[in-house]
Amino acid sequence: MKRIISLLMVALLIMGSMAGCTGNQETAPEAPADNESAETEQISEETETTEEPVASQDVMIAGLMGPTSMGMIKLFEEKALNSDAYSVEYMAESAPEALVGKIINGDVQIAAVPTNLASVLYNKTEGAVQFLALNTLGVIHIVGSAEISSLEDLKGQTLYVSGQGATPDYAINYILEKAGLKDDIAIEFYPDHASLAQAVIAGDAPAAVLPQPFVTQVVMKSENVNLLIDLNEAWSEATDNAGDLAMGCLLVNREFAENNKEFISEFMVQYEASVNWVNENPAEAGLLIESNGILPNAKLAETAIPKCAIVFKTAQEAKDEINTFLEILMNFNPSSIGGKLPDEDFYYSE
Repeated sequence: MKRIISLLMVALLIMGSMAGCTGNQETAPEAPADNESAETEQISEETETTEEPVASQDVMIAGLMGPTSMGMIKLFEEKALNSDAYSVEYMAESAPEALVGKIINGDVQIAAVPTNLASVLYNKTEGAVQFLALNTLGVIHIVGSAEISSLEDLKGQTLYVSGQGATPDYAINYILEKAGLKDDIAIEFYPDHASLAQAVIAGDAPAAVLPQPFVTQVVMKSENVNLLIDLNEAWSEATDNAGDLAMGCLLVNREFAENNKEFISEFMVQYEASVNWVNENPAEAGLLIESNGILPNAKLAETAIPKCAIVFKTAQEAKDEINTFLEILMNFNPSSIGGKLPDEDFYYSE
């Protein structure tokens, strides 16, 4: 009997122990495996340390409908300098005035403008822009259907000019004053080169000051239109051969240049290469100029390129001749360069 009671007690103890184990399985959560725990910790760490990708910096490079955009046509065509770090766009405007507000606001980082306008903007913005490179020499001439061969022949007539306040405006007025003709010849302005070129072709502007390639365009379009006076010769005579007529340049936003020196350096290399290629390959360049909408046809561009005085000189290389040119304009009309000569800091230096 005692043996039976002992066996029953052991059986009861075993059943109680099993019941306890069953209760733990129902209420306790299953512990994660070691490899699952490690993966969870790794995902958590990656979530905390992963950063958003840095957005590329927008860069706008602007030329004008003429030699400046023609000179950089390889950059236009190749969308040069685009990368993960920089989103670069190129555009060509018909007149410098369309660029002024964008330059002042910092919407355009590099721009081709008349040389005197670069000085005006430097003074106006208190040094927020800098002269980057000289890119165009004397390209303005008097063209039309008038029967004249000298400035003297224009006495009592009207001379039509595009780009009021830009280099052609001040250059022709300086030339006329030095020739003693300023009060004898009326000046009438057109808003841009393209509209004046059409007026010349139509015969509405018998004598007009136009730059290349518009000079070539009007002569090709109308048998009644001729190149009447080479203003490079007139400028040399008026200035006693003090220097070239420095028509156009590149300027750069100072803050952008200071923070992106490698970009500026590479831009200068590629811009110079484009200028050299255009001058050496006018036929091929003409095709790109047409396809990018800079000029209406490739043959016009090809014919005009050798006459467009497209050059490349860094600010430091061109500094002396630009100083001379701006001094001439300063003595003639201080407002033509923004009221004062720009200081040394005007010229970009790497």
